[in-house]
Amino acid sequence: MIRETHQQRALVAHAPRESDERFRWVEVFRGLAILEVVFHHTSGRFLGMLDREGLAWLILAVLNRTLHYAVPAFLMMTALVLMAALLRQFRLKRYATNRALRALLPYLLWSGVYLAYRYFAFGAPPDWSRWADYLFWGKAYFHLYFLAVAMQLYLLLPLVLPLARRRPPFWATLIAIVALTMGVYWFNRLGYRLPYTGSFVLWYTPVILLGVWLATQVDRMEIVLRRGWLLALGATIGGLWLYLPLALDALRGQAVNTFQYQVGNWLFTAGVSFLLLAVAYWLSRREGRLVAVVGTLGRYSLQIYLLHPLVLAELARWGLASAFQARFGLPLFFLLGLLVPFALGWLIARAPRVSTAIFGRA
Repeated sequence: MIRETHQQRALVAHAPRESDERFRWVEVFRGLAILEVVFHHTSGRFLGMLDREGLAWLILAVLNRTLHYAVPAFLMMTALVLMAALLRQFRLKRYATNRALRALLPYLLWSGVYLAYRYFAFGAPPDWSRWADYLFWGKAYFHLYFLAVAMQLYLLLPLVLPLARRRPPFWATLIAIVALTMGVYWFNRLGYRLPYTGSFVLWYTPVILLGVWLATQVDRMEIVLRRGWLLALGATIGGLWLYLPLALDALRGQAVNTFQYQVGNWLFTAGVSFLLLAVAYWLSRREGRLVAVVGTLGRYSLQIYLLHPLVLAELARWGLASAFQARFGLPLFFLLGLLVPFALGWLIARAPRVSTAIFGRA
C-alpha cells in the first residue's frame, strides 16, 4: 500500500474547505432571503392593526410590498444550484430519489402538520373536497405554495438541461424569458385560467431561466455580477415604479391593472434577485461575525421557512399582537419568528436522521 505523504493529506483536507468557500455565497444569499421572508410575514400581521390613511401604515405597507421577493429569489437560487449540479453530472434515478427524500416527503409531512394545526388551533377542519389544492398547489397553509412550486421546478430542470448544456448567450436567454413569460401570461388571461398563478412554476419564468443561465456561468460568476449589476438595478427600479403603486392600491382593496402589476413584479423580482446574489457574493468574500451569522441563517433557511408561520400564528393567538403597539410588537415578533425556528432547526439537526426525515436535510 502506498502511504499518503503529508502534502497529499493536506490537499485532501483542504479540498472541502475550498469547495465550501467557493459556494459560500449560496448560504449568505439564503440567509438574506430568509430575513426578508420573516420580516414580510411579520409586517403583514401588523398592517391590519394600523389606520390605512396614516403615515405609519403607508411606511409599513411600502416595506411589506418592497420586501416581497423571497420566493422568486429562492427559486432563482434553486435553479442555479441544481442546474449547476446537473451540468456536472445527471443521473435520473439518483436525482429523482434525492428530490423525493429532500422535498416531496417533507412537503407532504408539513402539509399534514399545518392542516392539523389549523384544526386544533382554530377549529378549521380540512375540506377534503379541496384535496387537489392541498396536494398540488400548496394550499394546506399559506406559505407551503413555495414547496409546491419548487417540486414543479425539480421536474422542469431536467427538461431544460439540454438547452443549458449549449451555454446560450444572455441575449438569447433574455428573448426566451420575454417570449415565454408573455406566452404564459396571455394563455392564462385568454385561454386556461390557472386557479393559483403563484403556485405555478412557469409564472416565475424570469427568475428560473435567469438562474439556469447563471448556472452556466458559475466559473465566471464574479465577471457576470460585475457586468450585470447595473442592468439589474435598472430592472429593479423600473419594476418597482410599475409595481409598487398598484401593490399599495391592492392592499387598500382597489382594482388594479393586472398586466402592469405583473410586468412590474417580474422586472422587480428578477432584478432584485440578481442584486441580492451580487450582495451575497460580495459579502461571502469578507470575514466577520455578521457574515457568519447570515450564512448560518442561510444554512437553516428551510427550517426557518417551514416553522416561522407556526410561531407567528401562536404569538398572535396568545394575544401578543394586540398587547403591543406595532413599533414594539413588530420587532419582537420578527426576532421570535426568526430565532425560535432557527433554534428548533439547530437542535433537531443534532439528530441528522430525524432532521432529514422532517426537513429533508440534516
